[in-house]
Amino acid sequence: MNNVFRRLFVLFFVAPAIIAGCGGSKKESNRVVEHILSDLEGLNPMNTSGANETYVEEQIFERLIHIDPSTMKYSIPWLADSLPIESADHLQFDFHIRKGVKFADGIEMTGADVIFSLKALKNPMNIQSAQKRVYVDNIHSAELIDGDPYRVRFKLWKTYFLVKQAAFGDALYIIPKHIFDPQNITDKYSWDDIGAIVEKTKGEIDSATLAKTKTNPAMKEFADWFTKPELTRDPKYIIGTGPYKLKQWITNDRIELARNTNYKNIYGSQYGDANPDILIYKSISDWNAAVTALKAKDLDFIGFLQPPFYVKIDTVQMHHLAKATFPLSAYSLIGWNLERPFFSDVKVRWALAHLIDRKTIIDKLLFGLARQTQSSVFFTKAEYNPNLPLISYNPDTAKLLLKEAGWIDHDGDGILDKMVNGKLVPFTFTFISNVNETRKQILLIISEAMRKIGIKAEVQTIEWSVFLDRMRDHNFDARYGSWQSDPFESDSYQTYHSSQATNRGSNYDNWKSPRADNLLVAIRSELDETKRIELQKQFQQVLYEEQPEAIMWVPENPTVWVNRFDNVTFNSYRPGYNQAWWKIRGAGASVKESASLY
Repeated sequence: MNNVFRRLFVLFFVAPAIIAGCGGSKKESNRVVEHILSDLEGLNPMNTSGANETYVEEQIFERLIHIDPSTMKYSIPWLADSLPIESADHLQFDFHIRKGVKFADGIEMTGADVIFSLKALKNPMNIQSAQKRVYVDNIHSAELIDGDPYRVRFKLWKTYFLVKQAAFGDALYIIPKHIFDPQNITDKYSWDDIGAIVEKTKGEIDSATLAKTKTNPAMKEFADWFTKPELTRDPKYIIGTGPYKLKQWITNDRIELARNTNYKNIYGSQYGDANPDILIYKSISDWNAAVTALKAKDLDFIGFLQPPFYVKIDTVQMHHLAKATFPLSAYSLIGWNLERPFFSDVKVRWALAHLIDRKTIIDKLLFGLARQTQSSVFFTKAEYNPNLPLISYNPDTAKLLLKEAGWIDHDGDGILDKMVNGKLVPFTFTFISNVNETRKQILLIISEAMRKIGIKAEVQTIEWSVFLDRMRDHNFDARYGSWQSDPFESDSYQTYHSSQATNRGSNYDNWKSPRADNLLVAIRSELDETKRIELQKQFQQVLYEEQPEAIMWVPENPTVWVNRFDNVTFNSYRPGYNQAWWKIRGAGASVKESASLY
């Protein structure tokens, strides 16, 4: 396993050229059917933040800059035809927009769409975009240069060390103004209208602040329109410049993308290839059913297969299947809602961290396909703090810490309790997770360890969209979660700054630490890499000491597919693959077997 982790950004697996059952003269269907565990919440790229949503959106919408998976650098101009010209003070970025790029409805993309996209994302009245807006908060405005529809100037009101990667290359998708703002509502509010809120509050906006702030009414008018359900799932709105467009969405069954006939790979890069005619995302919530569908070739691909199912796939016996593992910079965690009386005390959180038998879970339940960690930063990154000791499984230490925090079985019923606000409160709570059998089994193991020392923890699994809503509304006690890091240097503001605990932000666990906040703000504006990396390590130390989450391990990604594709490659950029690059063997013109190494 360790050898796999050392070869982080390289894929080493290409499907064999010949498989049983897919040869002969029969023409293969030029489509890929990928498994998803549950239905998506939407496909408006400004208003969604789930991983699966992002993976589908990236086939439909594009950005100004593209990542180069061979280097993990945002170095490829995309909707811009060159990298931006950056001012000496790092507060101005000039782009030249690529000519001839069309949206799926045939309308050419121009700088006006770029400006609109930023204006839509920065609108503080839209709470659905809060999780992505944090990456563009430091940008004040975007305007045409000398009225040229293909030249756009971005101005920042304060520096941000990741503006090229996180804003221009990640959060800021370019969407069509004529589709998403047909009434030109965004023209009725200005950059200064947004700045009066965002810059005045230093980007730390919450619902209470907004309620007391006098705003241009057009901002709310647009937010109300932009968050209508049809704008996130109706094919007539889900229109971008990418290689595919939404053809149909059958709730809880499938999402089908068809080739965008107005798309041409004019980018001079293999990363613009789109080989299949159809991409289908098939929703199957039961893992046994998903594996059965794969074996029957009703599915082509499971991007992440739970380890207990993965290890049982025998590609010698089932030679029409292929499988591989590859590492992604993700980490799994147990998050504690710090607003609950059980978890407000750091001693309790440390006690609970000692009740997670990480090694046994990795060995027995994850079949070795994970590596222990205590940091939110991937261990290959320069800013990773290696000086955070792994937390041992130690029930005796846990019991001692709980006793010091006042949790004792006062009434003799076998459950620890404590007087809270004049009331005896038993240590009883519920874990929530999305419907995922492996996660459920992990939580059951942890809850059993807790039961043995007097804590009663129930386990509840819920459908994905409900799970996301529960987290955003802080409607839970404890949760099983995971975050996948971006390939660029870490910016943990979105997930850990206290401002992101409000307005349905990504700080689901209500962690509000002045020490962490100060470091996160300093990191974003520090342009000296050496100083910034030191701040990054200090932040990880604070996160470790305060334990708002029990960070557990970095998983490997096990994947299985029907062996009918050439050019199957993987890399470390989420989700680790792009099936649009794959070539279906026997579909259309013959292709030679090829291996991409990056």
